[in-house]
This record gives sequence, structure tokens and C-alpha cells, in this order.
Amino acid sequence: MVLSAICYRARIDGSSLDGVPSAEVDRLLDRTRRLNRLNGVTGALLRQGDHVLLWLEGEASGLADSRACTEGDLGLSRVELLCEGPLGARLFPHCWLCLANSGASTQDHRMEMPAKVADVLAGPGSADFAQVADAVRCLARRIEDCRYTRAALLV
Repeated sequence: MVLSAICYRARIDGSSLDGVPSAEVDRLLDRTRRLNRLNGVTGALLRQGDHVLLWLEGEASGLADSRACTEGDLGLSRVELLCEGPLGARLFPHCWLCLANSGASTQDHRMEMPAKVADVLAGPGSADFAQVADAVRCLARRIEDCRYTRAALLV
């Protein structure tokens, strides 16, 4: 089994992104988690305001389908492929898609985005695969340390 990862930056459309958790974000999570489960793809959706960073990992065939759906998702705009490359081991082996949410409301109990990831999200143009993987690995370590939370992420 050859693992690869792809990483996107995009804007998420919707007017209810401030304050309470957004229904559009939840719909995007549900759609992507169902697709990822079918394709054997794991990963993370990292949101900061109306910007998202999407990290997906798996075998080439599963990633191809997830990639096509991401690029055609009507809830996302300005979808930009940041990087892609081979992966020795999954960073999110137990998560069809987890959510890190920077600036979330007190009612939203999802994980906060690490500073390294926020830097990648704010950066211009494409990014170095190793740099992005290192940034996303910060979030993966936090999840691995959360035994009880990890079970809840298998949606």
C-alpha cells in the first residue's frame, strides 16, 4: 500500500461563519467524512474564519475521488492545491476528517488550530510538502494524545 497526501487551501462560503458553529461547515464535514470512509481516506479540515486548509491522506485511487469532490464542492471557493506527496504513515489514522477551528465560539468544542498550520494557511501560493506535513503533524500529535476524543472523531 502506497500512501500519499494532498493539501488544499480554500474559502468556505456561507454567511453564518461567525458566532455559533456554521451549518455549512457541518454539512461539508458530513459529506467529506462519508466520502473519505468509502475511499479509505483520512485527514483534517482546519478552519480559520472563512479560510480552510484540507489535508487528505490515503491510497491514490481513494485520493483521486476525494480530490475530484473537493475541487467541485460548491461550498468551497478559490480551491488551491498547496502540495501533494508521498507519506510514510498516516498522520490521522483514526480520523475520517477531524476539525480544528481557530477563533471558535465557546459553544464549539472542536480543537484549536496550531500556529504552524495558521502560518501555512495564511502563506502565499503553493507550499513545500515537508513543511506542510510538519505543520499538520502538530495537530495530529494533539489528537493522538486524546484517547477519548479520538473515538469521538470516528464519525
